[in-house]
Amino acid sequence: MDKIQDNFRKGFNSPPIMAVVGIVVGIIIGLLYGWVISPVEFVDGSIVQLRADLKTDYLRMAIDSYALNQDAGLAEERYDRLGEDASTYLSEVEFSPSGQLISDIDSFRDVVELTYLTDQLEDIAPEEESSNNMFKWALLITIVLAGALVIRYFLGRRTAGNAAPKTAVSMAQEITSKIDTTNFDDRGESPPMHQFVTTYVLGDNLFDDSFSIESAAGEFLGECGVGISEAIGVGEPKRVTAFEVWLFDQNDIKTVTKVLMSGHAFYDDVIRSELEKKGEPVLADPGVEFVLATNNLRIIGRVMDMGYGEGPLPEESFFDRMSIELSVWPNEGAAEPEPFDFDEF
Repeated sequence: MDKIQDNFRKGFNSPPIMAVVGIVVGIIIGLLYGWVISPVEFVDGSIVQLRADLKTDYLRMAIDSYALNQDAGLAEERYDRLGEDASTYLSEVEFSPSGQLISDIDSFRDVVELTYLTDQLEDIAPEEESSNNMFKWALLITIVLAGALVIRYFLGRRTAGNAAPKTAVSMAQEITSKIDTTNFDDRGESPPMHQFVTTYVLGDNLFDDSFSIESAAGEFLGECGVGISEAIGVGEPKRVTAFEVWLFDQNDIKTVTKVLMSGHAFYDDVIRSELEKKGEPVLADPGVEFVLATNNLRIIGRVMDMGYGEGPLPEESFFDRMSIELSVWPNEGAAEPEPFDFDEF
């Protein structure tokens, strides 16, 4: 036993074993110090040290920030942090917007590129005569302005290409806003208590416009309106050949209706006979007037503007547009007046 212990001491004290033990102990102590006692901390790292994908994400955040705060100086500073490859990452963002607005990206590029050109102008040293310097300044400014105009041109085309087409309803509203209502003072009549204008444009298959009639004190007296009465042909859009113009009297509990017909419908005996069941027929024509009256309300309707559509259907069989004015007075039990005669005016 003593002999074994003596051999073990001799082996452990040999130089090779002591060296190995020293290395192992040193590694263990180094790991404990570096990872537990005093771990390495990375501070003041730069954006340039990030991975490529993180640099792209950083640039996206910078673009979003500029879109919100419009701080050109901060946008330039953040762009410069990407170093000499900044333009490469900006191009990558442009080709893959990932939900960002193209206009925000273009605005950011305009700022950083314009700032870059401005910096180049500021770095030009006055090494030549004043005339040469003025020429350089003029040339660089011309380049900047030309570039800005080109960018604005393409942005305008892109915006126009993305703009939603106008609907029939929006076109009708635009037409209505440009119509001047009838001035009854010029005709020697008292002004109406209400004047309504409504417009139909081909494609508005659900056209049905109504207006509330109230007294000066706000009392509800009735309603009036215009809607589609009859269409012709098949397919879309619906081709309207007649409109119903109606007046409802709250106190008389009565609704009167007149049917405003196209030329084809008015002179076609079959179509006209069917439409007469809905109300008295009126031939639509620019400027034509018609009257709707109850015991308490009176309306002079007038065709302010109209046009026929074109196609394989009979001539003057359906409307491309129709604008109608409804002027309302209290009737006070008077007899129904005659429409105004423009030939005598």
